[in-house]
Amino acid sequence: MITLEQVKSWLKIDDDDQDDELEDLITEATAELALAGVPEFAESEVAYPLYRKAIKYIITRDFETRGMDEYDSKILDSMVLKLKAMVKRNAV
Repeated sequence: MITLEQVKSWLKIDDDDQDDELEDLITEATAELALAGVPEFAESEVAYPLYRKAIKYIITRDFETRGMDEYDSKILDSMVLKLKAMVKRNAV
C-alpha cells in the first residue's frame, strides 16, 4: 500500500497540516479501485507500479480539484482495465 510519505513526496507537500486529509484520500483511492474491481496489489507483484500510479492519479485528482471531475477519466479507466487484466491473468 502506498504510504503517506510517498503521497506527500508525490504532491510536494513538506508540512503535516494536511496529513489527515491525505490519509483519507489514500483510503478513498484504494476503495475507488476496489469498487472498480481492482484488488490491492502487493509491492512484489508485477502490476504494483501501475496500481501505485493509479492510486497517485486518484489522489492527485481529488486533492487538486477537491473531488470536482476536471481530470480525464479515460486515463484512470485505462489503468483500471490493465489492472483487471492482471487479476484475470493471475487467476488462470
